[in-house]
Amino acid sequence: MTVSKYRLKNKEVRYECRYYAADKDGSMVLKHKSGFRTSDAAKAWELTHKGNSPVGTSQKFSEMFEAMSQANRANDTTTVTRRQRMKRYAEKLWNKPMAKLTKPYIQQWREDLGKTDLATATKNDIIGYVKQVGRFAWENYDIPDNTKVLKSFPKTVEDFHEMAIINYGQFKKLMENEENEILLAYFQLLFMTGCRKGEARALLKEDFDGKQIHIYKSMRRYEDSIRPTKTSIQRWVPLDDATIRMLQPLMKRKGKYLFGDYAPLCLTTIDKHFKANLKAADLPPMRIHDLRHSHVSMLWAAGVPVPEISKRIGHSSPKVTMEVYAHIFDNAQSASLNFLNALEKSQK
Repeated sequence: MTVSKYRLKNKEVRYECRYYAADKDGSMVLKHKSGFRTSDAAKAWELTHKGNSPVGTSQKFSEMFEAMSQANRANDTTTVTRRQRMKRYAEKLWNKPMAKLTKPYIQQWREDLGKTDLATATKNDIIGYVKQVGRFAWENYDIPDNTKVLKSFPKTVEDFHEMAIINYGQFKKLMENEENEILLAYFQLLFMTGCRKGEARALLKEDFDGKQIHIYKSMRRYEDSIRPTKTSIQRWVPLDDATIRMLQPLMKRKGKYLFGDYAPLCLTTIDKHFKANLKAADLPPMRIHDLRHSHVSMLWAAGVPVPEISKRIGHSSPKVTMEVYAHIFDNAQSASLNFLNALEKSQK
């Protein structure tokens, strides 16, 4: 068996698999397939077609999902989370043989998914998982990919969020009922530095020197999703005394992560606690990302220059900060107007 790498015209890397197998009459026949996105996928195809794997055209969608996860060496946490979502929201597909997933059948499933109260982003994530399985089945086992008919759901008005801004007093009220010291320190850091939640989750103990934090990476969902920050900008962010005091006990805990010990804080846990705290504090709904917006608003109200704010929150330039937070800066123009009016009156 030979797996080799080649490049397409657009320079994307693909793999092809070649091996000889005995035909019915005993002669050796060259087997070949190209277009694999990974060498593992090419090897999985070779094993299957040499009879060393039970995967075939009668394989169920669920079994193809497991084969794909194994071939792609997916993180265990990622696989478990996706499996749970698929079993719950793609139950109509889960136990169905791949060969019976016709285009009308798949389209009907999408209609049913559209009637759920899931967020549009979540629905599209699930559609993405289904299409990955369909593409894997086609690339590895020549099973027609009928999932190509699936289209993402367009965002609705409800999917667009306005920035929710809270002040320091409201934030303290928000944290009154939080008993977990790790989550308490985590939310404190978000509000007092304006860092993104993925940046905070990715922080290691070595990224905190006792006075400031070093932000140079971010984590989307799982440990294997660590990547550079959104703008690929590294920054050291000085911390206030209160935040430093809350982080110090975490440095004595075991594990490498500043928030989460041996593994980073789970997003589900973060969201669950944040929503519970909002309800207990009788505050209106808001996103965790709004703590970042609140930090910017707080600094601007205190007279901190835009270039300094921009550097602190990791924007690529002050211009970007002005564009993203234009409404905050516009709302603050009343202070300038009051000053100018007072200046004119003082000259009369």
